[in-house]
Amino acid sequence: MMDNAQQAASGIEYVASARARNLRITIRPDCSVTVTVPRRVSRHQVEEFVAARRQWIEKHVAKFRQSRPRDLQAPPLSALDLTQAQTELFARLESFARAHALVYRRAGFRMQKSLWGSCSTRGNISLNIHLVRLPRHLQDYVLLHELTHLRHHNHGKAFWGELDRYCAGNAKMLAKELRNYSMLLGDRQL
Repeated sequence: MMDNAQQAASGIEYVASARARNLRITIRPDCSVTVTVPRRVSRHQVEEFVAARRQWIEKHVAKFRQSRPRDLQAPPLSALDLTQAQTELFARLESFARAHALVYRRAGFRMQKSLWGSCSTRGNISLNIHLVRLPRHLQDYVLLHELTHLRHHNHGKAFWGELDRYCAGNAKMLAKELRNYSMLLGDRQL
C-alpha cells in the first residue's frame, strides 16, 4: 500500500479492503479517483495495475470535467411534493403499460446510486427516487425504457427497436440526453 505522501502526489486514493477480491478503480463525478486494494496484493502489483490503466483513468476524469451535468441539486422536495410526484409517475407508468400491452408485477421507488430505474426478470420495476427531478420527457423515457425490459431483458437490437417505437424514433437521442443527468448519480468503475 502507498503512504499518504505518495497518494497525494498521484492524486489517487488507495483503500485497503478485506472484502474485495479484485483491484478496482472508481472515478466519481467530482473527479476523485480511488483504487480499492484487496488483501494479499503487493504494492508492486497495485502500481502496475494503475500504470496499465492510466490512460483509462485520464480519459474518464476528462469526461467528467468536460461534461456539464445539469443541476439535480434542486431545492429539496417536501414530503407532500415527493409523494405527489411519485403518484404521478406511477400513474404514467401504468398508462404506458396499458397503452403498449405490457404487464409488470409491481413498481416501487428506491434510492439508487447509479441507475434511473431497473426491471427484474420477474417483472418488478424499481425507479430511482431522483427521477422526479428530471424533465418530464426524460421521466417518460425512463418509464418506457424499463417497461420495454419486460419483453427484452437486454439492450439488444430488438430492445432498441421496440423502445424507439414507443419514443417516436427518439430513443437513442433521449438516452444520450439522459446521460447528462446520470453523471451526477453514479461513479465510473473499472
